[in-house]
Amino acid sequence: MTQFDAVVLGAGPGGYVAAIRCAQLGMKTAIVEKNLWGGVGHNQGGIPVMSLLRSADVAHLLTHDKEFYGITGETSCDYTVAHARSRAVAERMSKGVHFLMKKNKITEYQGWGTFKGPSSLSVAFDTGVVETLTFDHCVIAAGATAKPLPMVLPGPHVWTYQDLVVTPSLPESVVIVGAGSIGVEFAYILAGYGVRVTLVESAKRLLPDEEPEASALLLLSFSFSLCGPAVTCGVVFASAGVTALPEQVGWVPTSPCFL
Repeated sequence: MTQFDAVVLGAGPGGYVAAIRCAQLGMKTAIVEKNLWGGVGHNQGGIPVMSLLRSADVAHLLTHDKEFYGITGETSCDYTVAHARSRAVAERMSKGVHFLMKKNKITEYQGWGTFKGPSSLSVAFDTGVVETLTFDHCVIAAGATAKPLPMVLPGPHVWTYQDLVVTPSLPESVVIVGAGSIGVEFAYILAGYGVRVTLVESAKRLLPDEEPEASALLLLSFSFSLCGPAVTCGVVFASAGVTALPEQVGWVPTSPCFL
């Protein structure tokens, strides 16, 4: 059993920054994280996705616009290389978090934390070892997980965005449930590498939480940039050459889809 002034549960952008501040205030500090040092954004969100978006931009240029830029000859795009680059970027960011923990003399525990009382928690390591930590203060920064649809469980044909961002291979076609920021980003990435993409959205437009002007511009961009019509069919937006009918919303997927 080890005593700390402060224990932070979760090493995402809320957790590791809180741990640094506790250490700066003179507290003996520990931080507990299962595997995503830096959080979802660093490892499976914005950071690797920005890398994939840039790669998709280049892939789209080489596939559809190379003559416009004076590029001649045969070209090919390898998604596995682009994916490896995105994982390297994410890993570099994660190493930066470890550096900050070491610099501020914060004790790291890589395992699953479970509260045992108002001032203690246990940390279960992958080796099977369990260690108990006691504390005067605790910061809960456990983050969030992807929410599955009712009656739909992730599996071989149903992925979350977190599954997709760490998978180095691409399906031939995909249904994306949700046309918010995550959905449209992955639609652009996948379509840039030739995947047939269908976006399903319950609202009346893409990016329903953003300004209508942004939705209209994105719909126009999908219509031309992805070399296929973006068709509105009730709650279905189809892009990259896919035409969807309203009755298809309830289909059981045989090709991968993600939520």
